[in-house]
Amino acid sequence: MNRIYLYVPPEEYAEAKASGACWDDASKRWYTPRDRVSPKLSRWLGDEEDPGDESEFGITSDEAFVASAQTLCVNCHERMEVICIYGESGTDTEMDEPITQFTVSNIWDMDSALAAQLARWPLFRNGAGANSDEGYFANHCPHCGAMQEDYLLHSEPGDVFFCIPRAEPGSVQLTPLVGRVRVSGDCSFGV
Repeated sequence: MNRIYLYVPPEEYAEAKASGACWDDASKRWYTPRDRVSPKLSRWLGDEEDPGDESEFGITSDEAFVASAQTLCVNCHERMEVICIYGESGTDTEMDEPITQFTVSNIWDMDSALAAQLARWPLFRNGAGANSDEGYFANHCPHCGAMQEDYLLHSEPGDVFFCIPRAEPGSVQLTPLVGRVRVSGDCSFGV
């Protein structure tokens, strides 16, 4: 579906329209095209799923970022940007435990609000990896299209996302994500 539906209270209809939201007469709901999510509309994102049901996703965070860094493609060795989700704090909903300073790799599911915010990075998309029969979200090379396996970005000291808090200054850029991030994947913690 190329639309992301928004939760807009009736008293905010005029503001939503002025911010670029579109009205769907058939469903009587506001939406934005998936490729035109703007910061102005972000306050109405995320209520497409039931916001009270966190158990659907393995990880939640109200303090999450897109971490971006430069690395070489594993296939063609050209320089490329790679991204991951980094959380300063969050909750492992399966264990009902707080987690801090973590990255999420091998993402197999995310809520629509996060998917909309990640549209800025179209080379981070679903694909099947060598270690998985099912697809998960991963970086793809803009030069040759090769999927970049997450274990090469997160697992070992020296990998670009191994320990973001102790990364070389300027090597990793953090872009704040708006609202609660709900995602399912593997957590990694730098040691």
